[in-house]
Amino acid sequence: MSTRPLPIYSTEQDFYTALSRRDERAYQFLYTESLPSFRYWVLTNSGSEMDAEDAFQKGLMSFLLNLETGSYQLQAGTRITTVVFEYCKRVWLTELKSSRLRTRATMPDTVDMVDTADVVKDLERLDIVQAVRQSLGQLKDECRKVIEWFYVEDLSLREIAERLGMKESSVKSKRYDCAEKLKTFYLKTANQ
Repeated sequence: MSTRPLPIYSTEQDFYTALSRRDERAYQFLYTESLPSFRYWVLTNSGSEMDAEDAFQKGLMSFLLNLETGSYQLQAGTRITTVVFEYCKRVWLTELKSSRLRTRATMPDTVDMVDTADVVKDLERLDIVQAVRQSLGQLKDECRKVIEWFYVEDLSLREIAERLGMKESSVKSKRYDCAEKLKTFYLKTANQ
């Protein structure tokens, strides 16, 4: 395993073990180590700060689900932050290709297609689905609707804004706030 010193963890294996145990400090460390470089990459690839946050949240959740279900196993010489970056990068490239962003963003020359089979398989695991449902139930009604419309029904921010009678920029902020609340509820529920 890599012996690159980490502020909290002496090896990548220690970091991986902490993430596997759902250690909140490990989650925080992963977030702070990975988000800045990913945000910069999205900003240089047709995205905004909010786009970077969205793609990062989706990629990080996919990585953590794969880690929790055993679909992701640490390989010798691999940096976890690099793996997370790749998960998030694939999400953003898929977003660029989607119809939601097609009108305002140009496609990069090369695109790695996301393998959604693992994600779908992971989401079918009962314990994870129950934790997410329980977390959604803890959100206020409007927050729950925004999350479900955006992530489940795949509505655009503009469509959600029309449904709620709000400005699109307000819905964008609300969706981010609601996603953060959902993440907090999920981490509490998953750690019980």
